[in-house]
Amino acid sequence: MNLFDLLANFWRVDEQENFSGHDTRLYFFLVHLTNRSYWAEWIECSNKRLTANANISLDVLKSSRDRLKTAGLLDYVSGGGHRIKTKYQILAPKSNLKPSPYNIKTKDKNSNINSYGKKKGFVYTGSDFD
Repeated sequence: MNLFDLLANFWRVDEQENFSGHDTRLYFFLVHLTNRSYWAEWIECSNKRLTANANISLDVLKSSRDRLKTAGLLDYVSGGGHRIKTKYQILAPKSNLKPSPYNIKTKDKNSNINSYGKKKGFVYTGSDFD
């Protein structure tokens, strides 16, 4: 798993899912923990530690990790006990994602030749400040 692919995948999914700041902070903290553990398949982390480090409440933690799981960015198995920690897995990017709607071809040689901004909606007055 490549860190740059994870970052690009997160932002691509974020454009579709519109994650909150809490979701984003939780995801990147879990990526940090996974990276620090040399990309182990599953990492264990207590809810208390995650709420403290991500600066969120327990209810926000639960809803954020559910949103991230639904989006296909991570998987988790709840600990369910006093001393049993929750296990998290950062999932590899999917290749069947829709392309970003922002990938618009903006340059065209034929329309940019000697237009001086006329075709782009600018008012061309001939001054040096246009």
